[in-house]
Amino acid sequence: MKNRTLFMVFTLLGAPGFVIAGNSDLAGSEYNFAVNELSKSSYNQAAIIGQQGSGNNTDLRQGGSKLLSVVSQDGGGNRAKVDQSGTYNLAYIDQAGSGNDASIKQEAFGNTAVIIQKGSGNRANITQYGTQKTAVVVQRQSQMAIRVIQR
Repeated sequence: MKNRTLFMVFTLLGAPGFVIAGNSDLAGSEYNFAVNELSKSSYNQAAIIGQQGSGNNTDLRQGGSKLLSVVSQDGGGNRAKVDQSGTYNLAYIDQAGSGNDASIKQEAFGNTAVIIQKGSGNRANITQYGTQKTAVVVQRQSQMAIRVIQR
């Protein structure tokens, strides 16, 4: 069993730029934490995912260099998606409550995107195609939706 676990860990570490976390465990509420950091000088990608509750899901893809993505979810049924390419991009998603949906897509160079959602049923989407763009979305109620596109 120990060798099988080590093989799976090394297999995941060998896949640059891809992290996924979901807590579909039927045991109930728990805290899931995933870290993928590629310290090879040509990548320098870091992805940190922390989830507490049930039914939370994160899909994260990084293809580029010097990328950082942080996702924190507390509650139930929250979804987060991050798609990063380019260089020096930062994505941060923090969701508390239930049924929230957040996505960030970044391309090019030097972009920063932040989504903070508290409540339930919120939707937020940030798309950054340009260079050195900053977008921050904060939603503290329920059933709110916003889309930001920066070119």
